[in-house]
Amino acid sequence: MKRAFGNALTRLLWGGTTLTPVEHQLLERLVAELPTAIRRIAEQQLDAYNLVQREADGRALNFYRKKGGSPSNMQGLPLLDSKIEEAPLIGLTATLEGLDRPLHAVLTAVHGRIFCMSLSERVPAQAPSASVQVLRVEQSWKSNIRVPRADA
Repeated sequence: MKRAFGNALTRLLWGGTTLTPVEHQLLERLVAELPTAIRRIAEQQLDAYNLVQREADGRALNFYRKKGGSPSNMQGLPLLDSKIEEAPLIGLTATLEGLDRPLHAVLTAVHGRIFCMSLSERVPAQAPSASVQVLRVEQSWKSNIRVPRADA
């Protein structure tokens, strides 16, 4: 999974960012824990995205596919079959070197597309990804996303 969405020029023009090593590891782990059918869709969407923006407080990353003047152009990409508009998919709790309490991360879909990875607190930019230890994973997609029985 990529850490940089778009190129340096598009990030500069659109206000995008590159994931830190810890953010990247958390995102990879969240996606890897999804059931196969959901994971495939999430990976296709994330691969097609060309913009990620970090919210001002540093506690959330929002993903976009900016194409044809639209910041959320999903043309040609599969969408999750969601029962609700905003659907938490999966969460995890991890320890991180340098933080004195556990870090919580949640991956959320909006209108069937992976949109946001939110964190309980800002991750230090210099934190090494090797310092991430996942303690617990919570599958929250079950009540929000329809998955074929063979993959559930």
